[in-house]
Amino acid sequence: MDATIASIVISVIALVIFKYTIKQANKYWFRPKKMEKRLREIGFKGNPYRIIFGDSKDVDRMRAQVTSKPMELSDDIVFRVLPYHLHLLQKYGKKYFIWFGMKPRLSILDPMLVKDILSRPNEFRKPGNDQMGTVLAGGLFMSEGLTWTKHKKILNPSFHIDRIKNMVPSIVESCLEKIEKWNLSLASKESIEVDMVQEIDPLIGDIMCKTVVAGPISEESKRMYQLRIMMNQQAAKLARLMFFPGWWSLQTQEVKTIKAAHKETQSLVKKMVTRRLEEMKNGASNQGDMLSSMLEAFQDEASGVSLDDVIEECRSFSFIGKESTARPLVWMLYVLARYPDWQERAREEVLQIFGDQKPNVDGLNKLKIITMIIYEALRLYPPTGVIHRCISKDTKLGDMVLPAWIQITIPITLMNHDPDIWGEDVNQFKPERFDEGVFNSEMQSIFFPFSGGPRKCIGQSMAMVTSKFVIATFLQHFILELSPSYLHAPRHSFFLVPQHGMKLVLRKLV
Repeated sequence: MDATIASIVISVIALVIFKYTIKQANKYWFRPKKMEKRLREIGFKGNPYRIIFGDSKDVDRMRAQVTSKPMELSDDIVFRVLPYHLHLLQKYGKKYFIWFGMKPRLSILDPMLVKDILSRPNEFRKPGNDQMGTVLAGGLFMSEGLTWTKHKKILNPSFHIDRIKNMVPSIVESCLEKIEKWNLSLASKESIEVDMVQEIDPLIGDIMCKTVVAGPISEESKRMYQLRIMMNQQAAKLARLMFFPGWWSLQTQEVKTIKAAHKETQSLVKKMVTRRLEEMKNGASNQGDMLSSMLEAFQDEASGVSLDDVIEECRSFSFIGKESTARPLVWMLYVLARYPDWQERAREEVLQIFGDQKPNVDGLNKLKIITMIIYEALRLYPPTGVIHRCISKDTKLGDMVLPAWIQITIPITLMNHDPDIWGEDVNQFKPERFDEGVFNSEMQSIFFPFSGGPRKCIGQSMAMVTSKFVIATFLQHFILELSPSYLHAPRHSFFLVPQHGMKLVLRKLV
């Protein structure tokens, strides 16, 4: 009897082990190989699947190699920002895939297909279980379905152009405070060197506090800024682990640090939110800012908005709202410093419109040259190098049927530097490309500076207005030059950043 029971137990254990082995073999080998076959059948090329790691080790190695030293002063940055994408493009052509661990990511570079993907958010969704995206962005940026629809409807009025126009005096005031600080440093000097990354981040943070949450920078905001720097640093270190299943549960120092910083950030945001909520309960009016709009919805029981929803959106915009404006603005100032002839044309425009008076909203639509420069900077130095999407079932795209559960990558930096799209002068700084704006049919089909479709960036108008008036105000007071100590080293780190800072020289405008 005992032998029979033992035999049964051993058989059950053996069956469990067998099933587990089959499951893992399917997960780590048979399913990826089956997917690879499907992709090759529809015309995509890529490296053969390598178990567990895929192309990840090669991606990390190539990225480390190209970012180990600065590049020459050039706007041709693809080899440094997306080196492995460029490698596969040159090896296989425009229909290629990359193995991100066990999952293939198709790269789509055809602008018409990209436009189609971005216009179908219910089919081409943001990748699920993206813990890093949730921590670094979250909120409207990462939500899907009904949650995204509901929150976007609540937030839309806060980012309406008429509301944004009312922000212009606050934007200019923050700029003038920064200029006053620089003028003090210039009092007995001909010029000063500044790192624009260190200067623009707090400036945009101040603007966001005044306009998005309608209040001055608080101690909580200052601490959140410190935590954000820490989180970005840890995220860069964790990139090599993100293809491992369950990497978020690993007990590494980087994971522990980023989790602790995320938890503290949520606590700080909660303090800010509950403080404003008490003010509104005591009679404070809705000032039309994002936080007030979310809290007003929270107090309406029919809206279905929870306090956690408010905290999450506030946290998200405190991070993404600031960085998605600050990072591109740094590169806009870079191209102004690098191309003094265009800087002078922009300054002449500013002085013609505003003279020595504070820039004001009446001149917003007259800043044509600055707008052209902004768009060309966004083309050459796009803040987001890639856009990721995924599908949950077989999905038709163009004349292809893409297999379920694959991921899709839209390599924006590659597209913006593609001579087949922009011409042989693609890597030249030519703002005149945008002399008719970006709302004509051609540009709408090939240029996606703020993504596209229903999920395009809700804050794009605010980012554009802020950038225009920061640039206009600076050009009224200073000549911008590249510092001799500047090292040109664009690097993709969630957003495009200058790896060694953005060292510019400021000279007072005589």
